[in-house]
Amino acid sequence: MDNTQKTYGGFSLSTLKKLRSILTKLRKVPDETRRLVQSKPEKVDKLLPADFSWAEYYELDVKEFNIVRLAVMGLLEPLAQAAKEGMNLNQFMVEEAIRSMESEEDEEDYTGGHSGLFTMEDVFAVHYANMGMLLGVFYYGHYMNDLVAMAKSGNDDAFFRAVRVDQTVLACPSFAARLTRAHMFGDKYFKLRLRHAMKAKPHEALLMHQDLRFMLQIMHELNALPELTLSEADLLFIHELKLYSDNGADPARSLMRFIQRWKAEKQSAT
Repeated sequence: MDNTQKTYGGFSLSTLKKLRSILTKLRKVPDETRRLVQSKPEKVDKLLPADFSWAEYYELDVKEFNIVRLAVMGLLEPLAQAAKEGMNLNQFMVEEAIRSMESEEDEEDYTGGHSGLFTMEDVFAVHYANMGMLLGVFYYGHYMNDLVAMAKSGNDDAFFRAVRVDQTVLACPSFAARLTRAHMFGDKYFKLRLRHAMKAKPHEALLMHQDLRFMLQIMHELNALPELTLSEADLLFIHELKLYSDNGADPARSLMRFIQRWKAEKQSAT
C-alpha cells in the first residue's frame, strides 16, 4: 500500500515523520529546563516576582492557553498569516513545534512578545505550563488543562493524575477548593491519595508508548483517527512512524486495541 500520498487532517506523511522525529527531544525538555534553571537560581530568581506562578494557566482550556502562549512568543501575526493561507490553529502549532525543535539558531533577546506586552515572567510561566500540559498527554493521553477541567467537574482520579504530572497544580483555585473541602470534612482517603500522588513516580506503564499517545492526540485534533482502518493504522504507526512494536502474533490488532482504549478514555472524559 502506498502511504506517501495520503494526508491526515491536512498533514502529509512527511510532516508526521518530522513531528515523530522531534518527540524524544520534546520529552527531554522538562528535565533539561529544570536542570538549567536550578543551575542558575539567583539569576533566574531576579527575573521573577515574589508571587510568580504558572498554575492559573492550567485553568484555561487548551485553545485559550495556546493563544496566550503564541502572544507571549510573539507569534500571533504569523498565526494570522497562516490562517489566511488556510492553516488552522492545530496545524500551525504543529508546524511551529517542528520549526522550533529543528532550529539550531541562537535565540534572540526577548522583546516582549505581541506588541511588547509581556515580560520574562510570562515567558517562564507559559513555558512551564506548556511542559505540564504536554506531560499530561505523554503520560495519560490528556492535556494537563483537560485533567484540570475534569477534576473541576468532580473527577478525583483526574485530580490526582494532574498532581502526579505537576504538583504546582495545587495552586489552581479549583484544586485549592477541592483540598479545602477534603480538609473541612476530614476526608482521610482523599488525603491518603494526595500524599501518594505527591510522592509517586510515573508508573512503568505510563512510560511506555508516550510518543504514540502524543501522536494519537494530534491525530484526534486533526479529526484523522476515525478514518483509519486496521491496515492503515498498522502501516502508519508501526511501519512508517515506528511508534508501536511489530513483535507478537498480531501487532496490528494489538495496536488497534490500544487505540480503541485510548479513544474510549477520551469519550468518557467528555
